Amino acid sequence: MSEEKIIQHSTKALHALQDKKNGWGKKLKEFFLEIFIIVFAVSITLLLHNWNDARHERRLAREFLEGIKSDLDSGAVDLRESVAGFQLNYDYYSNVRKQVLTRRYDAAYLDSNSWQLGNTAYFVFDMGRFEAFKSSGYLRLVENQTLLKHLMTLYTISIPFQVEADRGFFGRRKEYFEEHIAPRATLIQAGYQNDGIQASRLVDDPYFRYFVIAYSSYLDERRSQKLNLVRQMKEMSAEIAGELNK
Repeated sequence: MSEEKIIQHSTKALHALQDKKNGWGKKLKEFFLEIFIIVFAVSITLLLHNWNDARHERRLAREFLEGIKSDLDSGAVDLRESVAGFQLNYDYYSNVRKQVLTRRYDAAYLDSNSWQLGNTAYFVFDMGRFEAFKSSGYLRLVENQTLLKHLMTLYTISIPFQVEADRGFFGRRKEYFEEHIAPRATLIQAGYQNDGIQASRLVDDPYFRYFVIAYSSYLDERRSQKLNLVRQMKEMSAEIAGELNK
């Protein structure tokens, strides 16, 4: 009911009490009738307003979950492809580690692929949709509390951890390389890929040996953690799909 209508019926209610032509019984009857009309109309208006708000909030929550599912699906594919595309780097570190430990060297392999020592594959994920929904206070619209808890864990712990883990890992590796390996290294002759170093000349250097052995293990750990995150993202996507299909 509009404000104008409320004023009209309120005025009628007052006039009903002031009407000297009618007895108190009729006055009260007309007064309470106008009051009932006001209360009933306002109640219906509030009911419709709340219903529209609830429908709007359900639509917002559904659109959010659909968008998050799309983000996770594409993110899982990108991350798995990144891990697969970085396989040559894993292999190089693993092979050099084996050669260093067994002291059986393949100089051509060590040198021609030495650019892999500094190759990177940072994990990047767009958190914009989640952060925008969270900052707007709309996470409360996700009614499934179990799903919301899993989503919060993924977006506030698991994904940020992997982003920071990559940043820290590749940053520390670069620092160690520049401090301990680069000063001892000789650049590759022209013709080799990506201007690597002559790694075959460093195989007996303790800093190089530590570098290869340690970071080979770290790379395996990063790969394992990223693949585990892919699994978590797929599980979260499936959980969202189940919620959307209810």
